[in-house]
Amino acid sequence: MNIRIFAFGLLIFALLAITSNAQTAGTLPAAIRAALTEYDRAWNAKDVKAVERMLADDYTYFTSSGGITTRKATLEFLTAPDYKLTFVERSEINLVSKDDNVAIISSRWKGRGNFGKEAINDDQRCGLVFTRRGKTWKLLSEHCVQIGAR
Repeated sequence: MNIRIFAFGLLIFALLAITSNAQTAGTLPAAIRAALTEYDRAWNAKDVKAVERMLADDYTYFTSSGGITTRKATLEFLTAPDYKLTFVERSEINLVSKDDNVAIISSRWKGRGNFGKEAINDDQRCGLVFTRRGKTWKLLSEHCVQIGAR
């Protein structure tokens, strides 16, 4: 009898843990959603000043080909006059993990355009790490991996 009660209690505990986890993972808090939305808006508009404010000082971009790009190089890329996007879409946004100061987001990012004579036709799975600095969420790093044909 005690084993059944223990097993039942364990089952209830496991179900509560799963339910609790499902509520925190996946639901993007408003402040983090706003930061991601503003980042995408600023990037797509080539609003360098806004992107600069949103990137953490130690921001790093991990490219789909294995490279590492610094904050400075990222901002220089964004300001390049021959970098143009004609289509962008972020979807499948999911909160992977969050505590008081760090949020990890998974998303799918599609973009088309060009950089000089090179065509951009990206379909990528991206991991974004936001950190809270005071009351502001800053983008610390991104890692995007190509998932579709270029």
